[in-house]
Amino acid sequence: MKRMGIAKLYCLALVLALALGLSSAARAPRLRTHHVKFVNQLDNKVLNVNCKNEKPYIDLTLQILLPKQEYEFKYNVARGMNFRCDLRHGSTSRIFTVSDAITKRECGGNHCVWKAEDTGISLLNSKTNQYKFKYGWGN
Repeated sequence: MKRMGIAKLYCLALVLALALGLSSAARAPRLRTHHVKFVNQLDNKVLNVNCKNEKPYIDLTLQILLPKQEYEFKYNVARGMNFRCDLRHGSTSRIFTVSDAITKRECGGNHCVWKAEDTGISLLNSKTNQYKFKYGWGN
């Protein structure tokens, strides 16, 4: 009879532990995936794309895009993620942030598309399907 009481106590403890575990899992923040795409629309020029995050340090390595080629990367949105990308063609370049809250809002969600043209770099707003000029080329 004593064994039956201990078994019930263990079962109750197990049920409580499972219930607490499930409720804390439900409160855990859900990571969202963010996508960043670059499209080379330069007039017969190669586009170099190199993106990095500082903390934690992540270097996505240099990507070389021929005309009309695309490159996309994705990452889980978390605190501290602040990818900056260096776009270059010939002797001109531009470095800018692609993962801040303002940029995500301007692109209309978690899929940001950057288009590199001879005049500069534009960002697609996925809700309006319109590109907005963002950056000219610097040296």
